[in-house]
Amino acid sequence: MRLTSNKESVAKGEVSVLAIIETLLAIALVFYLSSHFNTLRWLAGAMCVAPLLLLRTKESTRLGLLFLGWCIHKSSFKEWNADEDDNFITKLIYEFRSIIITVVNAIIWWFIFVPTSTAARLSATSYTFLRSPASGIKAIPQNWVRVTLAMDSMFPPELMPGAQCWNWNRFFANRHRNSLRENVVLFTVLGPLFIPALFYRWSLKATSIIYAPLVFVAHSTFSESSDLRMTLELIKRGDLSRIRALYGIVVIAAFLVKLVLMIKWNGFLDVWKGNPIVEFLALYVAPSEIPKWQLAEVANSVLAVGAMLFARHALLRYELNNPWPEIPVKRILGFVSGLRWVLALYAIVCLGYITMREAQHLHWPVLGTKWLPW
Repeated sequence: MRLTSNKESVAKGEVSVLAIIETLLAIALVFYLSSHFNTLRWLAGAMCVAPLLLLRTKESTRLGLLFLGWCIHKSSFKEWNADEDDNFITKLIYEFRSIIITVVNAIIWWFIFVPTSTAARLSATSYTFLRSPASGIKAIPQNWVRVTLAMDSMFPPELMPGAQCWNWNRFFANRHRNSLRENVVLFTVLGPLFIPALFYRWSLKATSIIYAPLVFVAHSTFSESSDLRMTLELIKRGDLSRIRALYGIVVIAAFLVKLVLMIKWNGFLDVWKGNPIVEFLALYVAPSEIPKWQLAEVANSVLAVGAMLFARHALLRYELNNPWPEIPVKRILGFVSGLRWVLALYAIVCLGYITMREAQHLHWPVLGTKWLPW
């Protein structure tokens, strides 16, 4: 685990302490805004946009660059790479002769480029997902973990996610050597272009209260290895596995505390009334009942902790030269992985339902709490 992120650590999916802190701050901010304005539309809007952003794959990123390259070149499907376009920044600086012209051109250029790049990215993502839905769904947990747990403010924002040549450092590399006028042009023209990238990053962080179950189904970059022992090592020692187990312990502990307080404390429900922030938080705590989606999260937490203990024991058998047969172990891990997906998706759908119902202030049916009719 790192304190801050960089290009290499984000590519490897290494967890950043600063990224975790920023995610917690984003969640706190969205709850403050929700309570202050008495609406969850902030969270509901970000929740609806998130799936379109989380479906990104390597193929959709490449296709998005091709679409955008066609819009810019207007002649062929050619990727527009800022590193290859040597005159790109030079033209932006020297073709504008006055501040007024600079501002006007900046506004025009910004309102053309941002919608075009957004349309190219969403079109490429949608097209790729329709061609290969499994690849897009499989990429969701990795994309979520990359933004919420691996990417922090030390990682420069990108105009196009995944296109690292299109980042803040690339466009502002010579800002210390430029004149004041040149820097004014750069920041006026290029600065606002990174607002959507920052909104993308922080909106995903803010929706972590809904998409947090994805941590149970996300895997390390190197977990595709067919070597069973390597897989067990990742489950035992990987940063993501440790965060998954820690999150699971917190969920189990919170659930048990809630259960005890519901049974032993008669005034437990009254605590969740009066303060707007606490009232919004009560939507997800559900102090008056034990929702099925909470049981799903507890089950997933138990599986996360159990998987780590299972990996430790299996590796100990390797050290004693008496390993378990690989096929049964792989089947157990595969079954647990599939069960995690079902439980995680169920919890996310329920949390999303609760959020949309509250955001729209409609009389949607309340989610049932009974598993059996008695």
